[in-house]
Amino acid sequence: MTDTILPHELPMALERAPQGLEVLSLDCFDTLLWRDCHAPTDLFGELDAVSIGQRIVGEKHARKAESTLRKRSEVGLAEIYTHAMPNADASERAAAIAAELNAEARACFAFEPTVELMRTAKAAGLKVIIVSDTYLDSEQLAQLIAKAAGEEVAGLIDRVFASSEVGISKSQGLLVKALKAVRCNPQKVLHIGDNVKADFESARALNVPALHLVQFGETAKQRLRFERASEQIAGARANGIRALQPHRALMSRDEPQCVDPSEALGYTVLGPVFHAYDQWLRREAEMLKAERGGKVHWLFMLRDGHLPHIVHQASGEPESTARVEISRYTATAASLTTREAYERHVALEHGLNPSTLARQMLFTEEEITAIVGEPQSNAEKSDSALRLLVELRKGQRQKLTRRRARGFAQRLIAHVRSACDPQPGDTLMLVDLGYNGSAQNRVDTMLAQAFDVHVAGRYLLCRELSATGLDKTGLIDDRHFDPQFLEALCGNVAVLEQLATCEMGSVVDYSETGEPIRKASSVKGRQSVVRDAVQDGVVRFAKAANDPPVMRARNIYDDTAWRDAAASVLSRFMFFPQPHELDVVKSFEHDVNLGSERMVPLFDADHASAAMKRRGLFYMKGSQRMFLPAELAKSDMSTRLSLMVQKRFGMGLSYTDQAPQTVSIPAFFLNGREVMTTTVEARATHDGYFAARIPISETPYTIALQLGAGFEWIELASVSRASIETLSGEDTNDQLPQPTKVHLDQMHEHASGILECHEPSATLTILPDQATQSTQAQMLELVFRPLVERKQVQSSLARLGDALRKRNVA
Repeated sequence: MTDTILPHELPMALERAPQGLEVLSLDCFDTLLWRDCHAPTDLFGELDAVSIGQRIVGEKHARKAESTLRKRSEVGLAEIYTHAMPNADASERAAAIAAELNAEARACFAFEPTVELMRTAKAAGLKVIIVSDTYLDSEQLAQLIAKAAGEEVAGLIDRVFASSEVGISKSQGLLVKALKAVRCNPQKVLHIGDNVKADFESARALNVPALHLVQFGETAKQRLRFERASEQIAGARANGIRALQPHRALMSRDEPQCVDPSEALGYTVLGPVFHAYDQWLRREAEMLKAERGGKVHWLFMLRDGHLPHIVHQASGEPESTARVEISRYTATAASLTTREAYERHVALEHGLNPSTLARQMLFTEEEITAIVGEPQSNAEKSDSALRLLVELRKGQRQKLTRRRARGFAQRLIAHVRSACDPQPGDTLMLVDLGYNGSAQNRVDTMLAQAFDVHVAGRYLLCRELSATGLDKTGLIDDRHFDPQFLEALCGNVAVLEQLATCEMGSVVDYSETGEPIRKASSVKGRQSVVRDAVQDGVVRFAKAANDPPVMRARNIYDDTAWRDAAASVLSRFMFFPQPHELDVVKSFEHDVNLGSERMVPLFDADHASAAMKRRGLFYMKGSQRMFLPAELAKSDMSTRLSLMVQKRFGMGLSYTDQAPQTVSIPAFFLNGREVMTTTVEARATHDGYFAARIPISETPYTIALQLGAGFEWIELASVSRASIETLSGEDTNDQLPQPTKVHLDQMHEHASGILECHEPSATLTILPDQATQSTQAQMLELVFRPLVERKQVQSSLARLGDALRKRNVA
């Protein structure tokens, strides 16, 4: 008989038991009874008489006192509350104990595969006993099973044995006493539990056949821990049960059977999120119908609305459900019908790529070619943007764009009419991932007036950037979560968008009858295959969640649990993605989708490695990467936590706050007439690296850095030229540092980047022609890691200055 059993194998456990079996012995918590929360202590948030900390310390003190005074290692609730509430009277403690038992009953459920095993055992004529290490006594535990799981489950149990009542744990002999009580030979018992030491090793030591229930694999354990941590960082509620994880039973039963990594990502990560979203949408639709009357039309906004729609289909669609293709681009184009909308868009979007802005303003391709052209350099783009702005300020251009926008709006209205044919008094419920509801902002009034309907945006994640006053809410929004937390989530939505979309190009217009006109899809075939597999996993979870392996008498946490779970699962994935999850999406690209053809990688680990060396944690401040935490996934936990905390709380730290350690490097600036001597400060960045930054003067100078003064060996990571503007944190692809050639004096490169400084006067020199080829304010950036410090630093500034001066004159 093998030693372990997986949760989905529990109903067949008796097939692995020895002949002559008479008794099935089961652990209680995490074998028969499971809690909705991550850890038992998370339940204590429900208690009013004591705080979480007081309840934990009360148990700790009770165990110590029992061990010291009575040589017992096990305690009950009476002893725990004696120490947690030392000045309370008996009635107050009794009320507190009753409150905890009621909280347990609300939070617990029976794991259905275990119940199926119990039914099989009873049908075979076996006795079923519960043997538990718990601070509940046997009567309290039996009552808890009945209240939480129902009388049918409780009726399958013949005896209950609790460590608090006997005074010893399973590893100390509780199982022996249980077998004596039921008068059963050890070889005729099968014991199953989730604790290796208490349930498996202690049973085997008694020659009792036993199976260790592997409730979760190591990967799942870590993911659930990280979800718990993410929930804490997001901001746990002050009162009530904490770290609700209603997906635990589904993960335990089904995750070991997910073979394909892509499908597993869908099942374990996006599954809980989109199931929670769909259940919330159903409640919202019911409330909208009750409040406003008429029919509620579910309009899934493609492309990102594709995954919410197929999840919804998996659970059964209501009468009026439609897929509509309204992109940010088409919503913008249809909204430019008024002077105010036109001028606002020009004012706020000036600075975009000129051709992109021109398309948004409904220029034809011929007009774009004539006015914008095909600029390549930054100077050409600047000139092109200026020409476009001049054109956009013309009255005739505004009239032309507004006329085209009115036609565009009529075609968009025809598209919606063909999808659902709304009638006066109905509600159009726009379903999308979110996050600002930009499309709704632009089409809400237009649709409401065209059809005489109410428009309601219902988003997975909603954080409005302006107070629009529109009917717009989210499963995850500022009613339940801090706005800065929402902002942190929105920073990494690109990965969610790419996993939720479908294989089609973005809509760019409509025919007169409302048929969508799409641009060709730029997504790679491999990305589509992976995405489809992920979505299969999401749908599989949605179907399973409608019939979970959970048996309970009642559930008061369902709405709260799934919303909190969605937030914690999503934030965990966004900030602590696991390596196997990133392997699934490592080749993904993101479609910017605003009249642009631009596709950008979701993440680039090599970029992150170099950027961390250059900027350290400051690299993360203001960074506009698509999926920044994925780039830092190989970093240590302190770095990843720093990223999440900084984004979560918007801490506004400066570069010097994050990198206080500095070293000084003697420096020389030379031209044909003079030599200036100074020092340059290099500041610690990450993993032992330092970065020194030197503004580049308009006057050509040779720059020499005397690295040998402080170090015998260094690792040179890079010497580059970059815009000073990048120090604000805007480290984008358009502002990548440009490598700069250097000359080494009295330094020898033993391996790539590994330099030995032979003398204190060893220098690294950058010539003027390598440092002054830009129209923007520039800086030189030297990134290095000290390997061996110079033991006896010898000052040779004067000698080195003379040598450099002579060479410069020559």
